[in-house]
Amino acid sequence: MTAATHRQIGEPAALRVKFPRTSRRSAALAGTLRAVAKPALNAWSYVPALSHLSGVVDRASDRLAVPEGTSVASVHLGACDAEFIRAPRSLDDGAVLYLHGGAFIVCGLASHRRLAAYTSRVARQPVLNVGFRMLPHVTLDEMVDDCLTGYRWLLDQGHPPERVSIVGDSAGGFLAFATALALREEGLALPASIATMSPLLDLGVERKSASPHSDKCDLFSVRSCMALQRLVERVDLEHELQGPRVSPIDADLRGLPPVLIQMGSREILRPDAEEMVDRLAAARVRAQLQIWRGQVHVFQAAASWLPEACEAMRELGRFVRGNLP
Repeated sequence: MTAATHRQIGEPAALRVKFPRTSRRSAALAGTLRAVAKPALNAWSYVPALSHLSGVVDRASDRLAVPEGTSVASVHLGACDAEFIRAPRSLDDGAVLYLHGGAFIVCGLASHRRLAAYTSRVARQPVLNVGFRMLPHVTLDEMVDDCLTGYRWLLDQGHPPERVSIVGDSAGGFLAFATALALREEGLALPASIATMSPLLDLGVERKSASPHSDKCDLFSVRSCMALQRLVERVDLEHELQGPRVSPIDADLRGLPPVLIQMGSREILRPDAEEMVDRLAAARVRAQLQIWRGQVHVFQAAASWLPEACEAMRELGRFVRGNLP
């Protein structure tokens, strides 16, 4: 059974059944990740220097076709590039700032072009897919600067902040919250909403190690999460940054716009998401958590052939449009 658990501020937890059972395609995807991707990530944790090869994944993805009728225009943001993606029948009543995943070290515009295009389709709005700089070449702060540049570009194109949404997956979910918090600190207008898919919310591993899901995740292990934490710390040290880095889950969340978090039920990141919505509630931020039974990390990327992913993307689109004034 594929189900989404919704936790809405001011409402009791509720269960929404999406499918009578987890689809065979979904189970096959989970099995493939456990057999291939998870061992590869564990191997990377022993040789984090391979992060310098981050561009390989994106170059290999460059020939992936976007859905028919989708337009893609290159945008130069100064320190990085971006793509303005418009699905058929998208409107000009808003825009989405899309921040891709990849653990801050891999993927990019090409690898996430299709997911950004799906986002444009379900939100019925154009999407700016930001190719921010990544580790180990820059710090997380410089990544956030690139995301802020993308946000300002949308405003310069005539999209008012109350009609701009930030969407991110995995590490891009971390950057989605970090970008909104940076906007608040600078006194700039916040977006209409933040929607995230399997977001990384805590760079630390303490919560993950204590989680009952730590050994059930189809993609990540505590070891691979710890390797990423150490890489971030090493890059910060090389750039002479002082003091501990605060993850979104431990930040002051007051004043943020409405939030959607979608998470697979077996993900190692699940306990972080569950604690995050509690912290958002305490900060009086309207938030919704969807736990999708049996789904893998960022399963939404398979929306072209996975029924649960297609439904999750429709949920995301309804959330984005439902929070426009």
